[in-house]
Amino acid sequence: MHYLLNIGNTRTAIAVGTPGKKDFRVEFFNTPEIAEQWRPWEGEWHATASAVVPAVREALQKRFPERIHFISPEDFPHIDCSAYDVKRLGGDRLANIAAAHALSPERAVMVLDCGTALNTVCVTANGRFLGGVILPGRETALKALAKATALLPEYAVTAPHDFNPLGRTSEDGIRNGVDLGVLGAAERIIRATRQIPEMADCRVWFAGGDAPFFVKYLPPELHAELPPVPLTLYGIYLARREAL
Repeated sequence: MHYLLNIGNTRTAIAVGTPGKKDFRVEFFNTPEIAEQWRPWEGEWHATASAVVPAVREALQKRFPERIHFISPEDFPHIDCSAYDVKRLGGDRLANIAAAHALSPERAVMVLDCGTALNTVCVTANGRFLGGVILPGRETALKALAKATALLPEYAVTAPHDFNPLGRTSEDGIRNGVDLGVLGAAERIIRATRQIPEMADCRVWFAGGDAPFFVKYLPPELHAELPPVPLTLYGIYLARREAL
């Protein structure tokens, strides 16, 4: 048995099988509890993982010594990361880079991963990672407003109402403000990225739990799409294959 783990700040996906194939299965856990709650198969097993929470990574390594391989740039020798400080490069972003280039080797790709943070990675057609940006995701923005203000309550992420910039209640104002803000940021980032010669004709793929929101509501001329497979887990899977 071989597991694929994508350990995010809020949620962890644990999968078996091949992403995009019939044997592929995924379960989701709350990240803070994963080290204690996950019960892997009782027989022989190993795992390949991406983790952006050092404490959870350390807890899993302590509980399952020598069972879990955490991905690093060395797992993807065909990806040129020389333009970036890889010491602080999150495993999820690394997996997205590798997966995007493997799925689109003939064309540059920009991946926007939408979760606790909205982060981007840009990889050229010849496999060179150029960098990206990181900003708060929708849920993080909602929580930050509640935490930093005295009167504004915290709201959960929901489907958008009407994108009305003239909200008549605090709830409408917050929801529409955050939704319009993140959509505007994503659009500006995409357009700015396509001004870079190596990314002028890039694909734009959205990954992460909030990806459908962005794909649905961004302007059609941006050609924002969902990738053909779960991107981050596919990148982790590629590291597993290369390590065999």
